[in-house]
Amino acid sequence: FYPPHYPPPQDVAATMPYWMYPHLDETQIALTEKAKGDWNDLTEEDRLRLYRAYFPVTFAEMKYPPSYGFMVMGKVLLMISLGFPILWALKTFVMNPAPYQLHPDYMKMLEDRMDALHNYPLGGPQGKYYDSAGNLKPREEGGW
Repeated sequence: FYPPHYPPPQDVAATMPYWMYPHLDETQIALTEKAKGDWNDLTEEDRLRLYRAYFPVTFAEMKYPPSYGFMVMGKVLLMISLGFPILWALKTFVMNPAPYQLHPDYMKMLEDRMDALHNYPLGGPQGKYYDSAGNLKPREEGGW
């Protein structure tokens, strides 16, 4: 009993890996049958095709296999270039707008408020309100 997705045991080519038992097409099988006779009947092209049927890769091709670097790089660049419109569409149509805290007007208002409260975020006291000795300058008319 063999499940339906398994090949029948008579089909040797289906059960063996390619390097053990090559999978030949109809022309190669016909050429193999022709080769069972006199080899003088085979042309040079037939002998080469028969050799290539059983040994698909020559020693020179084994020594210098094809380089797939350009193909891989091309596919990577293609995926990147296809990703940009998707990210643009997500940002435009799906994502929420930026929070109001990032708006330049809000940031300017916050900076003015922190200056008025002498609450400097990182730079410490600034020359706007303090002199070089660190003393508070007198208030200017129309200033803070």
